Amino acid sequence: MLSFRNRIEKNDPEIIRQIAQSTGFFDDNDVQINVNIAENLLNQKDSNHKFLFADYMNKTVAYVCYGEIPDAKEGTYEIYWLSTLNEYRGLGIGRNLINKLITKLRKKGAHKIYLKTESKDLYAPTRKFYERCGFKLQAVLPGYYDDFDSCCIYALNLDERDSWGFYPEQYGAAE
Repeated sequence: MLSFRNRIEKNDPEIIRQIAQSTGFFDDNDVQINVNIAENLLNQKDSNHKFLFADYMNKTVAYVCYGEIPDAKEGTYEIYWLSTLNEYRGLGIGRNLINKLITKLRKKGAHKIYLKTESKDLYAPTRKFYERCGFKLQAVLPGYYDDFDSCCIYALNLDERDSWGFYPEQYGAAE
């Protein structure tokens, strides 16, 4: 049974560390950034980031870290980090987490969600995942992460139907 929670708990920074490390996508610095955000939230030193967790069979197996972009149009959000415990990838948990986030943000009056990801071949499945979730590539910033690794910026407009006439959360989870 898959359930979701947005309340951060005492053990979550370590759980976030384990999930992020399991993926093979994040370096030690990225993992520590995720942990620091969670610790700051627990200590009430951060009000700009939020987490939504996916629990499967009473085990936290995925999370998304997001926040409203303070210098953008009201209702504009960014997904900063999304990660699923490696042995649970491919089960539709990430897709369900995105759908839950979309529903949650739409209820808060959100209009658009942005995210950034890398252009390296390692991230090709990540880019395809976001595209399957309805995100569209908006810009590429050459050499952003390093000389041969550009930043791919994606957006999801929550006010528009897609080309088939569906809103993004109407899609079922990837199997």
